[in-house]
Amino acid sequence: MRKIGITGSIGSGKSVVGGILRKHGYSVLDADKKVHELYASDMNLRKELSFAFGKECLTQTGVDKAFLAKLIFTNVEAKRRLESIVYPYLSRSIIQYFRNAFDEPYGKELVFVEAALFARIPEVVKVLDEAWIVFAPENMRYNRLMARGLSQEDARRRIETQRNEALPLVNKLVPIENEGDMESLEKRVLRLL
Repeated sequence: MRKIGITGSIGSGKSVVGGILRKHGYSVLDADKKVHELYASDMNLRKELSFAFGKECLTQTGVDKAFLAKLIFTNVEAKRRLESIVYPYLSRSIIQYFRNAFDEPYGKELVFVEAALFARIPEVVKVLDEAWIVFAPENMRYNRLMARGLSQEDARRRIETQRNEALPLVNKLVPIENEGDMESLEKRVLRLL
């Protein structure tokens, strides 16, 4: 079984690549969605978040996304604190996902995990066989974020926050350019497969 990470800066199209893979029957864990599942279901994580940021950071079904976004995109120390709490839970969950894929009756040839910040989950990076890095020009990424409903300021701040993120240190890095339409991107992904 080959374990492949999919990453790229915000707005680059890594989620689109994950969607293409799912469409073609591949197993892809979305780390962002997994974190939100953990926010809702893991009582130990919820206790740690409440202790660190106050009960107002929690909701019945997870966390107050607006509260945490405002906090972490304006306060570097709060961002570090949140990451130090959340990423160990996420790492364990991703590694369990890989184990489960391996243990299925016939195993899986390729399994994928999609994440923006692999540098924050080094335990996961250690078990990856390769990483696919999705690239797109900054102005295109900015426009994609605005199309999702972010304000100009929020889009700019999120791009800036990830500007100097390190690439995962794996044996094989595979670049995927995402400057065109969906059809072109899908053809690139299928060629890689």
